[in-house]
Amino acid sequence: IIASRLPEEARKWIIERVDKNMDWEAIQNALRLTRKERDYLDNNPNLLPVSELIHYKDVQNLIQTKLARLSKKAALDKDSVRLWLKYLDDEGYDVLSNIDEDNNRFTIAWISKWQKPILQRQDIVCVDSTHKTCKSFIRSSDSCYLFTIVCKNLDTNKGCPVGFMITNSE
Repeated sequence: IIASRLPEEARKWIIERVDKNMDWEAIQNALRLTRKERDYLDNNPNLLPVSELIHYKDVQNLIQTKLARLSKKAALDKDSVRLWLKYLDDEGYDVLSNIDEDNNRFTIAWISKWQKPILQRQDIVCVDSTHKTCKSFIRSSDSCYLFTIVCKNLDTNKGCPVGFMITNSE
């Protein structure tokens, strides 16, 4: 069986919901038929509502497309990273970047204005490392590592991320 493409009206309907930040569960609830609609379909068994053609993967693909559109500031990853670094700097973040394209290595770290005073009044900090977070923008065969500095927020008594670093160097 060859799967047909999603009708354009259904695709536009999903995009409208995704643009309103609805997730799969909310969209699934919106797809439910009313009793009147179900009765109508019971009396017309040859009809198939468009809502029956919409699946989780359709919604997930459109959510991923939106996230990619929002997160990329340029078509090339290298340019997008540089634009993000400029944006963070313009927004008052403390940013460190060491990009060595000759040796295929980079380290990027940042901390926001609200995170800095929380970090500065700490005696103890923890570092969490997440391996293979993404691919390197310098050489796509390299994996990257995300390091998060976490400390106890003295106001909430909960863990609070207070700085981030991404690198392709172990």
